[in-house]
Amino acid sequence: MSDKSLRIALVGAGTLLGKALSDELVVSAFAASEIRLLDDDEDVQGKLAAVDDEITLIQRIEPDSFDGCDFVFFACDPAITRKHLRQALKGGACLIDLSGELEKAPDVLVRAPWVPARPAGDATPGERGLAKTSTPDLDTRAVVSAHPVAVLLAMLAARSQKVGPLHGLWATLLQPASEYGHAALEELHQQTANLLSFQPLPTEVFGGQTAFTLAISFDAAGQAALFTAADKIRRHYAKISSVPASSLALQVIQVPVFHGYALSVSVEFPHPVAAGALAKALAGSHVRIVADATSFPGNVQAVEEQEPQVLVQPVFPPSEADAVAESGSKDSSAKENLPRETNRFWLWIVADNLKFAAQNAIACAVELNRLRPRGKVQ
Repeated sequence: MSDKSLRIALVGAGTLLGKALSDELVVSAFAASEIRLLDDDEDVQGKLAAVDDEITLIQRIEPDSFDGCDFVFFACDPAITRKHLRQALKGGACLIDLSGELEKAPDVLVRAPWVPARPAGDATPGERGLAKTSTPDLDTRAVVSAHPVAVLLAMLAARSQKVGPLHGLWATLLQPASEYGHAALEELHQQTANLLSFQPLPTEVFGGQTAFTLAISFDAAGQAALFTAADKIRRHYAKISSVPASSLALQVIQVPVFHGYALSVSVEFPHPVAAGALAKALAGSHVRIVADATSFPGNVQAVEEQEPQVLVQPVFPPSEADAVAESGSKDSSAKENLPRETNRFWLWIVADNLKFAAQNAIACAVELNRLRPRGKVQ
């Protein structure tokens, strides 16, 4: 079956992630496919949405909505995936789950096609129950699209191996409100306005104040659970990464911004490495290395970019760091005597959280599409 005749259903078309997925599909390998926009939310049903240069309606999910579909993307609440899962499978489609619901199902792989798989024998004893080293085959009907932060960390960890084995990987994720959808954006906006006018704060989504503050946890009454996000990232990293999960330490912080990931990542090697060599190793598809910190964009600018952007900053011992700072007033011959290598680095990373998640999901579908039968069996 050629990609031109593929039929794709997008469940959750009215969500932020669904909109990002719709936008990415029309510039992907599936650009010529027929795309059906579906949603259970009555507030978005019947609304106009742009798919490439055509205007289409977001439709209610009916019993025949998945008939003839080759792929179904679930970019919705897990409960909606659970509700329509059997219906989508009955229609014969391959499923790409961004809701996380299918991770509970047996034999469903968490996939990140851009990350090289780890050989089965490399899993540590503590990871053997988590690590998935298999790849999709002809019998694969559904996959879970890995968390975008897990994909990004696993991809960079694998590339860093080109200069040496990682001794440690410490990451702090600054998470935006858009991770929790339209309601979270509205609540952050309303909290900001209410604080400035000394009014009570809405807390249905976050369970506490998010505007003008940073948080590592919220009241259990809210819908946002940062420890759940951190657990999911660690779990997915263990399942997809070629670098052992034991090397990863992760902290998730909710920040009062609307869109875009920012990650502060520290990496350590057992021996000194040149910053240029590490930057060269990390460069490649789906990542852009930024050489100059003075022109490095923030998370807001990252929303407009197709690829995550990474700044590599060497960390020198205190005495050497002082020498580097003082070198600005010294001549070029003095600078040549400064250290050129170190075993520790900071990586500052910004990325469009919704776009990167959508791109990985589409990569999962491309991977499954290569396994689909073509033509007639004689």
